[in-house]
Amino acid sequence: MVENKGKNTTEENLRAPIVTVMGHVDHGKTSILDAIRHSNITASEYGGITQHIGAYQIQYKDKKITFIDTPGHAAFAQMRARGGKVADIVVLVVAADEGVKPQTKEAISHALAAKVPVVVAINKMDTAGANPQKVKQELSQENILVEDWGGECLSVELSAKTKQNIDKLLDAILCVAEMQELKADPKGELEAMIIESKLDRRRGVVVSCIVRNGTLRVGDRIVSGGYKCKVKSMVDDKGKNIQSAGPSTPVEVLGFKEVPRVGDLIVYEGSELAELAVQDNQPEIIGKDAKKTIAVVLKADTQGTLEAVKSSLAELITSSVGSTYAMKFLYCGTGDISESDVMLAQSAKGGVVLGFNTRVPPSVADLAADNKVMVRTYKTIYELVDDAKNILEGTAVEEESKIKGRGQIIKLFKLPSGDTVAGTKVIAGALKAGGKVSVYNKDPADVTDDDIPLYTGTIKSLHKGQDEVKVIGKDVECGVLLKPQFEGLEVGMWLEAR
Repeated sequence: MVENKGKNTTEENLRAPIVTVMGHVDHGKTSILDAIRHSNITASEYGGITQHIGAYQIQYKDKKITFIDTPGHAAFAQMRARGGKVADIVVLVVAADEGVKPQTKEAISHALAAKVPVVVAINKMDTAGANPQKVKQELSQENILVEDWGGECLSVELSAKTKQNIDKLLDAILCVAEMQELKADPKGELEAMIIESKLDRRRGVVVSCIVRNGTLRVGDRIVSGGYKCKVKSMVDDKGKNIQSAGPSTPVEVLGFKEVPRVGDLIVYEGSELAELAVQDNQPEIIGKDAKKTIAVVLKADTQGTLEAVKSSLAELITSSVGSTYAMKFLYCGTGDISESDVMLAQSAKGGVVLGFNTRVPPSVADLAADNKVMVRTYKTIYELVDDAKNILEGTAVEEESKIKGRGQIIKLFKLPSGDTVAGTKVIAGALKAGGKVSVYNKDPADVTDDDIPLYTGTIKSLHKGQDEVKVIGKDVECGVLLKPQFEGLEVGMWLEAR
């Protein structure tokens, strides 16, 4: 290795650019990275939306480029807010046939706020409706002026599908990087930014980071977010075990006992920079002077998606729901939903557990049911946010915490045996075979303590079509056979599980 001689502008001081790819959903962010890496992860994504943060380094024309693939703009904002500069260059992906969309504008606002140079990638040039000039015009209205419109932003018209002009995009990135003269000192103070962290059942806590300055080595004692770690091993983006990682190198680190947050800095233990990574475990409340506060335990598969989901919920509070509601995050973490998560939510009146890409073990589901704690899991952020709005408005909480199951009789069927099957639509909660049930002649929601049910018995069996089932959930029609039989059943009556 050539010795580093202080602050001289030498080739040894220069480091590879770190690039973040952003843009509207389905405009081709992941496809472009696939084309660059000659790999294919799009097929494994749910709904075509990138859900994880990854970092990859490629070699192009004897130069290295490091890419960060974020799960969304919220995670980018979180990283920038806590850890300073996330990336050196933002590649803004815009579909040539669709132009500037809401998330395109989001990406632009993040890039401008971070004061990071933007390279515009006009993707899907192979489509029939491609109109790059219209894209450039729309970008100009958002303060992004490309070179041929008199601005400074480089733009490349390409197709990730056919790989047309992918090389020109890489040329543009290297050009911008050269103008920036990005420097780092391999022998200086360690600064690495966490871009992903999660708890792996087999490997323990796995932290992905990119070294921005200094060198990270196996055996180093480091700290991040107040969590100390002795580096046990490191793996590069090719899955190869390595002993050291210099500037701009993405690497997975093993050795943390706790899961640090995305965006936190990794520094040497005892470093003066350690104060930049102080962990705050106090419950965070989003929304002030609210009439109603709901307590939430939030779990996600990775730290990156956890931050994105949390930011989306915060935005829901501050924008669409307004000042009426507030959200108190009792705990935010990664991994499957556990019994302690359920009990923590149960300790707060009306607390709920929301999971993103996580499992709910059967024992945990049983505990939640016994303690009347709502536990819900989701595969997309959009589903979670939509449901969270209902929860904040009280409807879902009231239905699941107070109602075991409620349905209205819409039809009656006589069996050859003489028994009557009540064709029922489940309105709230769920009906379960073998469960206690009462019959009312009005909506049980309007029933008072003075009202006596017309009948109380047991659900002998539940039928969906020709099949006998054990549970029927909300908004589903089913056949209910009661035990003992109740001869007074009529269409319009209500069933309520006890």
